[in-house]
Amino acid sequence: MLTAAMVTLTLLVATLIVYPLIAKRKDAKADSPFKDKLDHLLLQKESSYLALKELEFDYTMGKLSQQDYERLRSKLERTALSLLKEIDRLRQEKGKEKEIESEIDQEIEKEVLRMRRMKNLGKGKKT
Repeated sequence: MLTAAMVTLTLLVATLIVYPLIAKRKDAKADSPFKDKLDHLLLQKESSYLALKELEFDYTMGKLSQQDYERLRSKLERTALSLLKEIDRLRQEKGKEKEIESEIDQEIEKEVLRMRRMKNLGKGKKT
């Protein structure tokens, strides 16, 4: 029980140390609604990886029983896997958002070109 508390405390301290290094300025303008959530998930992923490394180290040093190690490792691996899936999902959505923006930009350009041609045709008839 004490070991689990130590591991939890270590994870909390690691998160507090890693967060300022990874987090971006709050006043920076977000590219899309996905950016803040994606940044948060990436931070959580890094924290999970760090926690797994620390867990491995604690087990190697004999601070954890094999049963505690396997239980905690399984939990951390499931957490990391769910984070990776969510990150992939958000990146796919972000890619779709960029595709849609690109299509809209192309349609706008086509319409502007069409309007310019119409304007030029109108000028040609008046002269």
